[in-house]
Amino acid sequence: MRARYLALVVLIASPRFAEASNVDWKFYGGADLVGAVAGEHSICFYDENGVDRRSDGHIRVWVKCLPQKDLDAFDMEQARNKSILEETGRRVASYYVPPVGRLEDLNQGQALTITGYEVIADMGDIKPQAQIFYELNCSERMLRELSMHIESGGKSGSFDKPRDWRYVPPETNGARLLGLLCPLR
Repeated sequence: MRARYLALVVLIASPRFAEASNVDWKFYGGADLVGAVAGEHSICFYDENGVDRRSDGHIRVWVKCLPQKDLDAFDMEQARNKSILEETGRRVASYYVPPVGRLEDLNQGQALTITGYEVIADMGDIKPQAQIFYELNCSERMLRELSMHIESGGKSGSFDKPRDWRYVPPETNGARLLGLLCPLR
């Protein structure tokens, strides 16, 4: 990352912090982060409980991206992770459909995998590769980063100064966030 980025204090969600802060991470896409190790793919989530719908019509939301290899390797059989397995089972038994299912068709396997990822994001202790605070302008279909912290390949970079607004192209993670969080017109 560029040297111009300012240091940013970032709270890393541990299981105890996640439960105490009442986060509810919802899947919205995947990413290959800039500067990431080749083949290091991330799965990204937004905090449903932290969505801030502002009086100016803008929406602010935190997102985090976790390494997919860590999500896939998460050991559900460890005694301390049984609650994650139980919560995933509870959601599946109650016919939970991840919010991204409103935007695209999910088969049972995809819905199960995404549900498991969401529960791990809520309750697990995987260190995020990226934490981004976005502002969405729904009426203009634009977004900007207000704050960002990225760690990948042993390098890290941060900034906490709002970036410029940019239009969101279709079929991107930004378009998914707009589709999930912006009111229908």
